[in-house]
Amino acid sequence: MQPPPGREGACAALSTKIEAWRKGTGGVVIVSAESGMGKTMLLDWVEATLTADTFGTAVRVDCRPPIGAINTTAIQPLQPFGVAIDKLFLQSGHAARKRLALNIGMSVLASIPIAGDLFYAVKAISQDVNEYKRDTAALHEKKRSAVSECVSTLRTLAEKSPFILLVDEAQWSDSQSVEVIRQLATALTATPLLIVWAVSPTIVQRSNLALATLMRTDELRASTIHLEPVDLQHVLPVIQAIIPTANVPENIIATIFERSGGNPGIIAEYVKFIQGAGHLRPDGSFDERAFDSVKLVSSEHPATDVILRDISEEDSVTLSLCASEGQEFTAFLQAALTNTDVLTTIRTLRRLQNSTGLIRSVGARTRYGVKSTAFEFVQSFPFTYFLHRPEYEERKDIHQRIAEILSREYEATQIEELRGQLAVHVAAHSAEAGDNTSVERMLITAAVEADIHGASEIASYINEEILPIYASAFIGQSFDESGSTIGVDHNTDADEGKSLRTHQPIGVVVREISDAIIQGRASDARVAAIRVLETHSGLSRHERVLLTCLASRACIELSMVEDAEALMRPISSLSDISPADHCVMKNVEGAIALARGNTELAAMHLHEAARLAEQLPVHVRVMTLGNIIVHLRAIGDLSVDRYENTVRRLASVHGWPGVRADLGL
Repeated sequence: MQPPPGREGACAALSTKIEAWRKGTGGVVIVSAESGMGKTMLLDWVEATLTADTFGTAVRVDCRPPIGAINTTAIQPLQPFGVAIDKLFLQSGHAARKRLALNIGMSVLASIPIAGDLFYAVKAISQDVNEYKRDTAALHEKKRSAVSECVSTLRTLAEKSPFILLVDEAQWSDSQSVEVIRQLATALTATPLLIVWAVSPTIVQRSNLALATLMRTDELRASTIHLEPVDLQHVLPVIQAIIPTANVPENIIATIFERSGGNPGIIAEYVKFIQGAGHLRPDGSFDERAFDSVKLVSSEHPATDVILRDISEEDSVTLSLCASEGQEFTAFLQAALTNTDVLTTIRTLRRLQNSTGLIRSVGARTRYGVKSTAFEFVQSFPFTYFLHRPEYEERKDIHQRIAEILSREYEATQIEELRGQLAVHVAAHSAEAGDNTSVERMLITAAVEADIHGASEIASYINEEILPIYASAFIGQSFDESGSTIGVDHNTDADEGKSLRTHQPIGVVVREISDAIIQGRASDARVAAIRVLETHSGLSRHERVLLTCLASRACIELSMVEDAEALMRPISSLSDISPADHCVMKNVEGAIALARGNTELAAMHLHEAARLAEQLPVHVRVMTLGNIIVHLRAIGDLSVDRYENTVRRLASVHGWPGVRADLGL
């Protein structure tokens, strides 16, 4: 395929890299250029060059632009690599294995559920779900070293099936992805993997410090291709790439060059405008008076301007809804927004694609845990135009509806990785809707999931840079449902009644978190407890022990036993703790042992808890008795009846019907 006009040098440099890749030597190439300079066209050229290649294939992904003020890609660990590997799995054609992995939520490389035949081949993970669950400890360790795991996986996949990874709009990439690029920049000398990383340098300098720093290193500077404005001599070839028969007078070429500044994207827009306005004669010649007669003013997107003015109000509303979802949008969400079925929505979007050329289908994508037909705006200008077209109140309402739709998906899924992905989008749309409480809650979830995936720097970025913008009285408001409160000590020691920075007493915070665990919302409880532990340095020892035990208990409910044990280790060696705190700790340690199937160790911990509870308030005794009942039921001990009768009596005397309901008494 012929190189794009004016980009012969860039294509020659890429051809050299492609030839080296064919011989088994990979690498990383940065394509640095501002909007309209031809980054996307260059990636198109690479894809077309490899269409008939028998050696390997090209995988194309985009980093998605921010939703409002929140850069969703930047707070999703390894987002472009996760999407790329997902595409490789789709190409493998083993749908059954992919569904299995999606159902069990296996996601090592990103905050989207990805898996497939290649993943299984590389990781040698059994298809048996039960065997997978028994490998929890190893899996969590892999998640905590996600960058090295991603680097290793990409290299192994390339050795098995060579490919070139093309990443557009990479200025929005997350810090973990940047670290992957840093490690791969010097590690692919014997691996047939070539990564082409296309970025806008202005946005990089403004919004992506990690990538800006990396691009200044000697290794990356040597492999960076800069796309500058094209020369006057290239204007006609650019025009003829659009209209092969064009015969353009020198004065029009000079005018277009002057007004476009040599930006190929703007040149193309001028040509489309002149063609659409009827200033192109049948023989391919241009009307030399085109600019004078139309009174064309300098604009970056004149052709698009004309198209936008001709779009009906109904279609404009539809495109505004699409833009509110993002530059890439899905039939699934648009159907939910408009209360229509997906097929009708696809037909509407296909009609707009054909009539305006502003959007195009990009095929099936898995987003929000749903596989759906996806579309995208072909240029940034119409996307921005329709994004800001609705009035302020209209925009808030649209984003609120999107947040509500995605929140329902968030509540419905049992896949923790998918909840982390959805949380990012719910937070972004909630921010645009002005719902700061939801923003904070979802960002906390995203930070915890990022930390689980080994992305501590992303978690810190969320906690230190984004969360303070939307800070509200999260503690004390997130869990507003009523329920029983067994499992914690709400009474006060000398420190009790101490308020956190949100002016909520610790007893209120603890009550809400424990209620969430009992009501089956363990994920919310874990997020809230860890959030308080990480962000409030003034916690007393009693408060820290209590919140740690709650976080650990929530992890047990989520089958994250290793995480539960890790949380308990720092407090297990504390001295001079109160009998109440010691009793709570022993209850949690007993629950961990039960989750491990070690009934003897569970009995030992619960026996110690019972001994401590004899001198403690009645609700602590009921908590301990409840855990003993669970233990005795697990081992089939008939003496459980005696404990059940005791708890029934205490619950009735103290008016705790929730206790009996929780224990099935």
